[in-house]
Amino acid sequence: MKQPVLNLITSPDKLYNNNLSFTLVYPGTTTKEQFNEMAKKLDKNLNVYLFEESNDLGWLLDVCNTCDYIILDIDNVTDSHKWIIGKILSYDKTFYLTSAESMHYNMLCNRRIFDVGQIAEGENFAEVQNKKA
Repeated sequence: MKQPVLNLITSPDKLYNNNLSFTLVYPGTTTKEQFNEMAKKLDKNLNVYLFEESNDLGWLLDVCNTCDYIILDIDNVTDSHKWIIGKILSYDKTFYLTSAESMHYNMLCNRRIFDVGQIAEGENFAEVQNKKA
């Protein structure tokens, strides 16, 4: 049986296919490790857009519009890009992680997760996966 392929994509590139796609925004080491564990369990081809230390916010917003899921690690967003948090939280496909006690992000988005694996447990995740099959 053929092994699934994980396509790692960074700015300025984009990949146009029918794979399930994720955008990881400022992921920390733990977030990356959790994502890798989830990806292994999915056992299917994935596109992963990675935004870490780039100033190409146009590219980020473009891939956020086209991907299936966005994972935002709020604690790692650089000070100069803090303003983008509100925009990314406005997408209904965004899940976010933060260690902050304050819940003011919940006013914009109620999809806070504590582990990336929680995304795969959601009801909507199965629907998107079936569409991509």
